[in-house]
Amino acid sequence: MKKWLKIAALIVLALIAIPVLVLLLRPSQLVAKADARQLFTLPTSHFIQWRGAELHYTDEGEGIPVIMVHGYGGSYRNWQKLNDSLKTQYRVIRLDLPGFGLSDLPGAGQEKIDFLKLYADYFTFMLDTLHVDSVYMIGNSMGGMMSWNATLQHPDKVKKLVLIGSAGYELEKIAQGVSKLMNVPGMGLVYSKGMPLSMSEGGARKVYADTSKINHKEVANNNKLWNREGNLEAAYRLMQSHQFPDSSRIRDIAVPTLIIWGRNDRIVPVEHAYKFQRDIKGAQLMVIDTCGHVPMIERPTETASAIRSFLAE
Repeated sequence: MKKWLKIAALIVLALIAIPVLVLLLRPSQLVAKADARQLFTLPTSHFIQWRGAELHYTDEGEGIPVIMVHGYGGSYRNWQKLNDSLKTQYRVIRLDLPGFGLSDLPGAGQEKIDFLKLYADYFTFMLDTLHVDSVYMIGNSMGGMMSWNATLQHPDKVKKLVLIGSAGYELEKIAQGVSKLMNVPGMGLVYSKGMPLSMSEGGARKVYADTSKINHKEVANNNKLWNREGNLEAAYRLMQSHQFPDSSRIRDIAVPTLIIWGRNDRIVPVEHAYKFQRDIKGAQLMVIDTCGHVPMIERPTETASAIRSFLAE
């Protein structure tokens, strides 16, 4: 019996060790910054310097500026469908947050980074750089959190706010759920050669309610941006900082606000949508059935229609 138990234990260890070895011995999937820039720069792209780092955003259309802010691990590409819907009526600006997409993280070589101050200063810099006096802000997930925080910082400039599956409550718990895989022992060695495409595919399945709508080519593109030189390290440092804005200040938001949520959101539960509606006076709420964490991608028609109506009011 003991002999068979030993054999069974060896088999289990082999089943665990072989996939890990495959991940560790695979060719590097890291993407050089120059290669990522060549792959993902658009005719509407702009690159600017800030604090020794290069930042990227897109800018197209005319009218009242609309700034779109992606979530954790995302990029300006998350907003393509909504961008195409709004750019005929508005000036649409899609940000790559520092440390994501094609934007570098300022101070990446520093031992400690005050992320709250960094991103607060970033939004001030961008609003000044873009020369906007009045702006509408749209944010998804972590980008929603940054959007409502920027609204509180710049109440004279932000005139309307759209929150899509936004982070705002129980921030530590939400962050732990999002970064769970990053904290698995040994994952640092795996990530040293880049995030495997299979992990990006798994992440896509988690954020969609209807997985048949997943665009696998776009998942591969997102995987390449995850693996852009410096991005994984920046994302890891951000999550490990455990720095979050003060959720109690959500009650101080005084601009017209639209809240859009997927009823099947497994990243930020739909219950949080009702908390935002409770705390932001006069906020409108739309919950979309059979929809996950990224309504602007999974259910673009309904999302764009609601936003166009709200912005036109």
